[in-house]
Amino acid sequence: MMGEELAKWVLLAYGLFMTTLVAGVVYGWQSFRAVFIAEGVLSEGCDANSADVECPSQAKELGLIFACGAWSVQACRMVTGLVRDRYGTRVCVVGVMLTVAVGIVLLAVSPPQSLAMFCVGYFLLGIGAGVQLCMQSISMLFGEYQGAASATLSGAFTLSAVIPLACAEAIQSVARSDGGSASSYADARAGVLTAWCVTVVVFAASAMWLMPRGGEFRESVRYLVGERGGDENNEKTKDDDDKDDKEDRDDEPPRVPPANAPKAANGTRRAPHEGKSAREQLLSLDFILLAAWFTVMLLPTNYFIISVGDQLEGMGDDDGEITRGFQLVWVVSTILSPIAGYSADVVGRGSTMTFAMGCYAASFVMLGFGGDGWGGLSLEAQWLNFVCFNVGRLWVFSMYFVSVGRLFGFRHYGTLAGAGLLLSAMSTPLAVPMHRSGVDGNFGESNLASAMICLGLTPYTVGWAWRREITEEGMRGFPARWGIRREEEAKEEAKEEAGANAV
Repeated sequence: MMGEELAKWVLLAYGLFMTTLVAGVVYGWQSFRAVFIAEGVLSEGCDANSADVECPSQAKELGLIFACGAWSVQACRMVTGLVRDRYGTRVCVVGVMLTVAVGIVLLAVSPPQSLAMFCVGYFLLGIGAGVQLCMQSISMLFGEYQGAASATLSGAFTLSAVIPLACAEAIQSVARSDGGSASSYADARAGVLTAWCVTVVVFAASAMWLMPRGGEFRESVRYLVGERGGDENNEKTKDDDDKDDKEDRDDEPPRVPPANAPKAANGTRRAPHEGKSAREQLLSLDFILLAAWFTVMLLPTNYFIISVGDQLEGMGDDDGEITRGFQLVWVVSTILSPIAGYSADVVGRGSTMTFAMGCYAASFVMLGFGGDGWGGLSLEAQWLNFVCFNVGRLWVFSMYFVSVGRLFGFRHYGTLAGAGLLLSAMSTPLAVPMHRSGVDGNFGESNLASAMICLGLTPYTVGWAWRREITEEGMRGFPARWGIRREEEAKEEAKEEAGANAV
């Protein structure tokens, strides 16, 4: 059997793999789209003699497939969050994985001209994002570095784009070796996606052993170190969980824990709203402001992703080489995700959020405001833009998930995180008119509006989140290093010193 320290790292590695396997695969759409076009999926209304010419009807229908999956990723995590909180992590993860498996099967066997089956399949694929939400509470095991662990799991969500990329490469390789006909692509699609489906089902079964029954991964740690089996150990687990619940209830009265408040079981200071009911947490000003910040930030995020290809083509990227570079940076940027969480742990959430918004604003400046204003960087220099945007994107998403844990704990984590994600899904359609305005020649205005949105949110990240960490939460890192401490904390330390001297 392994020790507890090794067990928590094994669980983190397992969570990263499971998240990568299914959680963010919807965003690998460009890879799927390429093989669908090569196969002739939804091409009934296209001119067979104009294979190199864009087919508007096919493009619109393929776009609808992606829209179904993208909406599902954000909105359905509210449902998976509620399931996680009500029925436990094990039930939720297994259910989500099996749902994704059904979606993969639909994508594998759908007739080339069946829009409805492709849409349903991709919608079910988006539900896989619920796995990432369930895995976030693994970060509780890492004490003061909870933020770094949480952000690493968010990075695995981004890395999921490599799964469609690998599937697409395999489909193309098999189909070309068999002649490259439409039927060859259809057969290859069925074979490769079936192999992916089997992998998902196998790991869904593994979740029956490694995922906790509730929301606490300490149960999984106990399993890995050998404390399992028998009524005695089951009763011990139940007693420990009941003790945790009692601690939460006992911690309910004070809205803000005092500086000398007892630490939570994971070794860190208790979250300000920990111990309250889900309804109280949802209605708290902290959650309302956090969810509003995340929702507003998704507007420039989605607008950038939708419009960047068109803007690069306007700069002269006719062969799409620079646009493909954006997809490459999207995946490679995953390695930076732990830094986002570490920044939250050491520097603070407020300042890290502000940095993320600064990266976003800089990205839109690099694209340019057009007209008589700043024209942006040259096409070849847009690689710097890709890095800047993807760093900001990772920081934004990581800070949302980290903030939910930091402010509210993990007892109702699924409900709170899911509620914010559902709310954020409402901002996605607003990026469409911004994109259409850009296509009509007003990309500069839309870019400027996006940059101003980011700058306009600084009163929240600096005036509320950062200052709150210093004055109310007793932030461990950056503020303390600069000698900024709460008055109550200083008084408590003085009392302890006086008591020691008296003895």
